[in-house]
Amino acid sequence: MKKLRFFLPIQLVLGLLISIPSMAATQLDVIGRGMVSVGPDEATITAQVSLVERDAGKAQARASQEVDAMLSAIKSFSLKPDSLNASELSLLPEYRWDRATDQQQFMGFRVTRTISFTITEIDRLGAVLSALANAGATLISSPVMGSSHAQDAKDEALVKAVEDARKKLTLLAEAADMSLSSITQISEIAPYSPRPQPTMMRAEMALDSAASNTFVPGNLTFVSEVRAQALAE
Repeated sequence: MKKLRFFLPIQLVLGLLISIPSMAATQLDVIGRGMVSVGPDEATITAQVSLVERDAGKAQARASQEVDAMLSAIKSFSLKPDSLNASELSLLPEYRWDRATDQQQFMGFRVTRTISFTITEIDRLGAVLSALANAGATLISSPVMGSSHAQDAKDEALVKAVEDARKKLTLLAEAADMSLSSITQISEIAPYSPRPQPTMMRAEMALDSAASNTFVPGNLTFVSEVRAQALAE
């Protein structure tokens, strides 16, 4: 009686041998988080002038005069280079409903001019708002705080996130009575950062706030997260 012999391809045998150690390894998966806080050293302000005139040309002329006055008012403050923008303009017809005639009544053209800039003197925020209000601004935004060291803070937070991930991987391995062999993958998780929406205030409110000198800027916090995977044996 003939004996049956089985032959496996050498590639398959090698594949099985190589996969045996990896089958004994355990994959770990963690999220690392890093946080860095810095004090603001700049603030972005947006101010508007809005008015209505029967004639569109007169409306634009009046608005331009108001904008010129606001620009003159902020000349004495230190602005971040290239941060000043005074090009925004809107011109729309404005109507109101006349109940007596049951028709829309043309009121004129509403022109709105907007300027925005970044000031590098946080301690003079109140004075800036007062200057804008006195110059004719009808709406002034609440200052949006920022930092010239924002990128450095983000980088530092990312480094801390990686360190936190490595620490968690080591703790998991030790808790399972295993040793961390190697980190196989690290990827940054893009954090959701909603764009700050400035709250608009009337010019007279800005004057009151400036007079009371109640602007106390808090710290800016930058957060980074990474996902890390590793093998433990």
